[in-house]
Amino acid sequence: MKVYVTRSYWFSATHRLHSAGLSDEENRVVYGKCNNPHGHGHNYEIEVTVSGPVDPVTGRAVSLDALDMLIDREVLSPLRYRNLNEEVAAFRSAVPTTENLASEVARRLHTTWPEGPKLEKIRIHETDRNICEISG
Repeated sequence: MKVYVTRSYWFSATHRLHSAGLSDEENRVVYGKCNNPHGHGHNYEIEVTVSGPVDPVTGRAVSLDALDMLIDREVLSPLRYRNLNEEVAAFRSAVPTTENLASEVARRLHTTWPEGPKLEKIRIHETDRNICEISG
């Protein structure tokens, strides 16, 4: 039987939503207050869901310590307290929307994911009303 385990993590970061492919006016229309030239911050919550069979010896589908260390190394430490536009290479050419942030987290995890439990889903809460989910 396959079970799903979800862990939640938090980090704070700033960003500005601004596309080089749009004029200043178009950016203001598309991104509204999130286009503030000085940026703005969020307290992001990331949920990572993995699946796998329950180990009969440990009773777990995933080592929570190993998962926590992987998320800290690949996601939290590189993004925490950063200006995403200026300090994270992936967002020097991509707008740091919640969708692009979720894609970047997925990319980071897929390239370093160990054998064992399968990475199923990443869910990012930018605000209480803005949530993005990537699965597969």
